[in-house]
Amino acid sequence: MRMSTVDEVVTAAVDFPLYGIDQQFDCVRWLDFFESRHGHPAWAVWLGHRAADDTGVRIGTFPRQRYAEVMCPRGGDVRAAVALSAAFGLVNLTLPDSSVARPQGLIPELVKHAERQAERYSEWRTAVWHVDGQPAPAAVWNFAGGWAGFSDGLDAAFVVAVGLGVEPDELHIGTVNDGSAYGVDLRKPLDLHMVGKQRYDCPQAWFPPPRRETFHPDQLALQPRHPM
Repeated sequence: MRMSTVDEVVTAAVDFPLYGIDQQFDCVRWLDFFESRHGHPAWAVWLGHRAADDTGVRIGTFPRQRYAEVMCPRGGDVRAAVALSAAFGLVNLTLPDSSVARPQGLIPELVKHAERQAERYSEWRTAVWHVDGQPAPAAVWNFAGGWAGFSDGLDAAFVVAVGLGVEPDELHIGTVNDGSAYGVDLRKPLDLHMVGKQRYDCPQAWFPPPRRETFHPDQLALQPRHPM
């Protein structure tokens, strides 16, 4: 969920460890997005990874305490909020190209579907990711040719992933100690304008959907039926 606005585009330098696909995955890497209030540390940072065959994974790091304080200030199930961020990410990334006409009412139904699935995250299937070489159970939801999931097996952060063409059970994640591979200096403030410039300078820094010219049957199954 993108919480920043046009006027809230600069955050303090990242003050928590980030996670990304390990270096054995040959891919273009970039800072995909971050969620923050202007001048404050981020509560979510997303890193993008796209291979030459257009498969890829978007990895989000959510520091536990800060994310809970921001997303669930009055208490509640923080894991459901994490699952919702993952599910929304998958719904967005699997939409076909913007030139493809959107059937009437389908987008709101996709949003509702993501919300329903996030509430049922305890029913998502279990995968095992490898984080810094250690197994980490993750809850995974498959939809429209991709998958989304999260692991709460780390003490300090939730790790979230959205994958296209990559099997979730084969996910190897490592701590990102140097942001240079992602074209960013993590010791400096993050700026949304910088994210936009990075995408302009590196055209590969985005995720092509599994189906660019048509909707997936999973999506079309949610199309509302209008009376004749």
